[in-house]
Amino acid sequence: MSLHHKDLEPVAGQLRYTLDQGDLPSKPAGWGSQLLQRLCRPVRIAVTGLPETGKSAVMDMLLGHVALGRKPTNWQVEVCFGTHPQVVVETAEGEHLRYQGVLADLDLPENTILARQFLPEAHLQWQTYCELPLLGQREEQEAALHRIAQTSDVILWCSQEFLPHEQALWASVPDRSKDHSFLVFTMADRQIMRGTLTGLLQTAETTAAEEFLGVYPVAAIQGLTAQKTLPPAPDLWRSSGGQRLQEDVQHQIELGRASDLDQAQMFVQQYGAVYAEQIDQPQDPICDTRPRQSSVTSGLAHAIAQLQSGAEDMLAQANAKDGPQVGPVLEQCMQLIQNLSNSIEDLPVSELSTSAQQAVQEGEEMLLLCQLEEDENAAIDAVTLLFQLKKELSTESLR
Repeated sequence: MSLHHKDLEPVAGQLRYTLDQGDLPSKPAGWGSQLLQRLCRPVRIAVTGLPETGKSAVMDMLLGHVALGRKPTNWQVEVCFGTHPQVVVETAEGEHLRYQGVLADLDLPENTILARQFLPEAHLQWQTYCELPLLGQREEQEAALHRIAQTSDVILWCSQEFLPHEQALWASVPDRSKDHSFLVFTMADRQIMRGTLTGLLQTAETTAAEEFLGVYPVAAIQGLTAQKTLPPAPDLWRSSGGQRLQEDVQHQIELGRASDLDQAQMFVQQYGAVYAEQIDQPQDPICDTRPRQSSVTSGLAHAIAQLQSGAEDMLAQANAKDGPQVGPVLEQCMQLIQNLSNSIEDLPVSELSTSAQQAVQEGEEMLLLCQLEEDENAAIDAVTLLFQLKKELSTESLR
């Protein structure tokens, strides 16, 4: 899967039109506005950690060239799209200064608090990188980390060893942000030379397994070199750890975009039927000329129809007045998926029914996690999961 901004634009337009009608209840209108904002703004990738942990090198590696350099800084750095290389600096006194070029070649004022690097790279139109150092005492670091969690979509925590004081600091991050976070062991080449990388990773399997999506040893300088070499050096890029990190970060971004897209389509389907393109339209009558479906395919189609109908009825009831009611929505979602599971279990055993049952079981496990959250976002995620499951089952039945 690879979502391009062109995939988002039609749905964003439909969602904007629906919100502009101005006749929605307050809670759905607020939810829709948040969805529209997420669809239209770039994904924010935060690179953070304690000082001198290789954050700038990781950002340069992900960008594919030297933009930040290796100068120690105590200010926030943002890298975003611009028509030409330019740096806009904000000082503690509120001044805004402009410099041409890249940060690696500049000496900024000591009173800088924010440096925004603009680069003419297409992918930066839809994702921005932010280096956010954690400075000061423990309370200040925790406060900064919570701001990062609130304003970022993906977090890369850079560390050389992820020591106990770092673990304690990271433990304060909300679980919802941890679900979109990566632990990056920087300067992995040095650890390899010391013979300590294997032990470090084994320790991390225990301390970080539930705190991050994954643990990534990275030799950022080698990764950057691999991308700048002519011709490119794919083996060095892979062995540096940069390729795996970049691919997994992009995959996480696309999962988030796909979720936003599904939720927006669901919202438009519920509230904007006049403008919205019909989603999952009934098949054209020409289908009647095809060979008759097998009992498994027919039974699965019936189960899918029940899921679609039940999900739509649930949405109508839950959103009738003041938006989704968390408890009832989660309960109804679980009931729908359990009914679906029972229906599929009754089908004759086949590759199709087995694959469908596995998909439903995975969906049921995800719903159990949503129930643990017990907030409005969890209810939204649960309903979105049902529609994603419906699409997946529909695809299976057509194979």
